[in-house]
Amino acid sequence: MINETIKKYLKREIKYFDESQDEKNNPLNYFRRSRIHWLYLLNILFAYYEKKIITKSDLIHKIQVSHITILKYIKESIELGIIIEERSKIDKRKVALHPSVKLISSFEKFFYEETRDLKNLFEERMQD
Repeated sequence: MINETIKKYLKREIKYFDESQDEKNNPLNYFRRSRIHWLYLLNILFAYYEKKIITKSDLIHKIQVSHITILKYIKESIELGIIIEERSKIDKRKVALHPSVKLISSFEKFFYEETRDLKNLFEERMQD
């Protein structure tokens, strides 16, 4: 029955967000604070998996929010140790941003669990 599948999905999502207060054990939870935080994470990870450099300046232009806001988020995530900054040796003004190993690990775990759970929900739905 579709209602049961939807209820299972919603229950799981509520559980994720209830547990998202724990930023120390799961760095991904820092980025669950808002849509802008999540967009910041997605841009950082996309650059990482594309093996491209993303800078503070790139993020300011990609994310439609005030410079002060995105710079605040970048500073917070660096202080938490979930984003690593690296100054360019060629142009000292450029600061590249990289996800920490712990953040990558948390994201990959989340990704595989999320896709597996969605696959299971889809299969349940198809059996109804």
